[in-house]
Amino acid sequence: MIKPQFETYRYVGEVCRLQGQSAVECRLPGSEISNILAVQAHAISGECTCSDGEVQYGGKVLLCIVYEDGERKICRAERGVEFFHKADGKAVTPACFAKNALSAENISWRREGSGLYISAIVDAELTVYGGKQIEYLSGGDGLIAKTDTVAVCKTVCVSGETEGEDDFETDYVGDILLHSEKAVVHRVQAGGGQVDIEGELGLNICALKSDDSLCSYERLIPFKMQIPSEEAFGTITSSARVEVKSATLTAGVDEEKGRSKITLSYCLSADCYLCAQEEISVVSDAFSPSVALTLKRTEDGGRCLTKHGKCTERVSGVALINPVIDGEYTLQSATLPRAEIVCRKGENGLEAEGLLQAEILLVGADGGHRSTTLSLPFVFPLGEVGDDAEGECMVCGLNVRRKKEGETEAEATVKCSFRVFEKRTWGYVSALEEGETCDEPDCAFSVFIARAGEDLWQISKRLNCPPDELQKHNPNLEFPLKESEKIYVYRQIR
Repeated sequence: MIKPQFETYRYVGEVCRLQGQSAVECRLPGSEISNILAVQAHAISGECTCSDGEVQYGGKVLLCIVYEDGERKICRAERGVEFFHKADGKAVTPACFAKNALSAENISWRREGSGLYISAIVDAELTVYGGKQIEYLSGGDGLIAKTDTVAVCKTVCVSGETEGEDDFETDYVGDILLHSEKAVVHRVQAGGGQVDIEGELGLNICALKSDDSLCSYERLIPFKMQIPSEEAFGTITSSARVEVKSATLTAGVDEEKGRSKITLSYCLSADCYLCAQEEISVVSDAFSPSVALTLKRTEDGGRCLTKHGKCTERVSGVALINPVIDGEYTLQSATLPRAEIVCRKGENGLEAEGLLQAEILLVGADGGHRSTTLSLPFVFPLGEVGDDAEGECMVCGLNVRRKKEGETEAEATVKCSFRVFEKRTWGYVSALEEGETCDEPDCAFSVFIARAGEDLWQISKRLNCPPDELQKHNPNLEFPLKESEKIYVYRQIR
């Protein structure tokens, strides 16, 4: 009879990754809108709830519309649209929790009767975490066990918010038409019971001057956050994503100096990911000298965060303009610069591939305004090696110029924050069944011929002899074995 011993190791880890997509729409009175110049859609994450087989999530999309009315006056309107959606996942249970990253794209508009409808697609990337467990064989009476040490990746998620304010002077502005904000993390460090985050908030403003001309401003604002965490001790790798939850701009005017003072009040929300590797000793193989065993082996694994990094790259080239504007127009402002990146494996390591976009506002000789979207694809190395990576970026220092040949050139600085992962797997014996009783040898001494390449455990299992006894009887053996080596086994005959 054998008496196997099993143990259970419980931890929190990544359960699955899901994607969702939903459409939002709002209505504006179309009678006063002659020409739409730009639409900004900012998606803000709401609550995520896990249930059996799905994640329900929601949020809000803030839409800011800049348009030209019938008298060619530039105006703006704002709308907010709430939405709710779900993503299916077989592994999701009510005990799980999810983190969501939203982005709004594919903005379009159409007229129906007296109304103008603005539409956008909201993409959701959800990462689901939950309690996981490993039930493994740890040893037992009557067993000869081979043990291995495996490193299990544990993930802890903590969140927090911070508020801040920044003010700066500009030339005189009559009205702020559009503003966009993007936060990029530069440094994350966990220790001493808290997570320290440092980064930059990129602010871009499109403003209307007193002479009805358009201009744009940008500003980089450093920020710091401290989030308490009971898990932020010891050797741990950390990363963070920071979202601009809200941003409000107010402008004051000094008419004597012809200057404006702009104040930004903002709220940042951070999701921090703490990754620790904990080593446990598991049985990877076993046999019994007295009874045949059938082992059930289980493979498990996950992504392990290895590094949080940053990089800055200057990108440039001939940009695509869509739609193409006919006639003579003068560039007045390049606004809403943005970029989304996908991190992938290249020949020389991880690289970031993305598309830089911006709205180009122009004015014609007749005083009428037009707009077009600029697109510039780019790819650059991250200088890191890993199995997988995720990242965010912001665009600053955008410069657009029109060449005589009709081409439009663009250059900008892309600031990127990324997380590098390695895929880890671990295997263990999770169950066993006893079979027939092994026949006891009736001789006190046996000689076996080795197979080339066998190690101590393989030959011990094949000969049904404990490894320590095999080494005791064959002190001169060197592993891996060479073909046709002789192995001696001594037994006590009762």
